[in-house]
Amino acid sequence: MTPELPRRDAATTWILALLAGATFILCLMSGVSGELLEFKRDVITNFRLPRTTLALVSGGLLGVAGALTQNLFRNPLASPSILGVEAGGSLAVTALLVAGAQPHFAPAGALGGATAALLFILVFSRKSSVILGGLALTTAAGSIGSLLLSLALSDPGRSGQILQWLMGSLAGRGWGDLGRALPMALTGLVIMWRAGPALDTMLLGSRVARTVGLDVTRMTRVAVAAVALLTAAAITGGGLLPFTGLVAPHLGRAMTGRNLLPIKTRHLCVRSFALGAMLVMISDLIARTAAAPRELETGVITGVIGGPFFLWCIYRDQRREKSGATHD
Repeated sequence: MTPELPRRDAATTWILALLAGATFILCLMSGVSGELLEFKRDVITNFRLPRTTLALVSGGLLGVAGALTQNLFRNPLASPSILGVEAGGSLAVTALLVAGAQPHFAPAGALGGATAALLFILVFSRKSSVILGGLALTTAAGSIGSLLLSLALSDPGRSGQILQWLMGSLAGRGWGDLGRALPMALTGLVIMWRAGPALDTMLLGSRVARTVGLDVTRMTRVAVAAVALLTAAAITGGGLLPFTGLVAPHLGRAMTGRNLLPIKTRHLCVRSFALGAMLVMISDLIARTAAAPRELETGVITGVIGGPFFLWCIYRDQRREKSGATHD
C-alpha cells in the first residue's frame, strides 16, 4: 500500500468528522417548521440538544456495529438490521414493557435480545444462508412484536412506549436515555478498538489467522460481544433505526474505491461512526420538520433511505457474480 493511500484515508476521515459536526449544528439550529438558524436557547438546551445527541450517538454506534458485522461474517450485505440483531433487541425490550417493567430495564433487555439474535445467526454463518437466516429472524421478531403491541393497546401510555421502540422515534427522548445507553456504548467501542487488528487478520481467512497464532473462536466471541453491546446501546437510545448499519460502512468503503478486505477495521469503524451519525441526524431532522407540526418516526425515514440502498446492493452483488461466472 502506498503512503498516499493512508494520507488520503486520514483526510477523508477528518472531512467526515467535520461534516458530522456541521450536521449536528444544523440540527440544533433548525426549528420544527424547518427554518434555519432559529436560535432559541431554552428550546435548544432542553429539547434539541439531547435529541440530536441521541441521534448522533445511536447512528454512530449502528454504523460501527454494521462495520464489525460485515467484517465478522465477511459479507458486505450483513448489518444489525438485516441479520435481525436490532429486531431481537427491540423485541426483548417490547416484551419487558408489556410485562410492566420500567424503562431503566431496557438496556438489559436490548443486550439480551441482541446477543441471542447474534448467537442464532452464527448457526447460519455461511455467506449463502446468513442473510436469509437474518431476514427470517427479523420477520419473526417483527410479528411477535406486533402481537405484543396488540396485547398492550388497552394501555395507551404503554402502547405508545412500545411504538417508540418499534418505529425508532426520538420524540421525547432525553439525557436519561443517553445515560442508560452510555455504559454499553463505551464498552463496545473499547472492545472494537482493541480487537481491530485481530479482526483484520481474520478477514484473511480462518486458516491464515490460526497460522499466525490467533484464537479465532475467542475473537469471534469478542466481536459478537462488541456488536451486541453497540446495537443494544443504539436501541436503548433511539429504538429501531433500520439500515443505518448497512448504509454507513458501504459509503465508508466507497469513498476509497476499495473492496472489503484491504480496509482496516479501526479506520472503517471511525468512518462508519461519522456516516451513521449523519444519516440518523438528517433522518431525524426530516422526521421533525417535513410534516410539521406532526412528527414522523426517525426509523421510518432511515428505512425509506436504506431499503432501496439494500436492494441496490443485492443487484450489484448479483451482477458481480454473473460477471465472475462469465469470466470463468
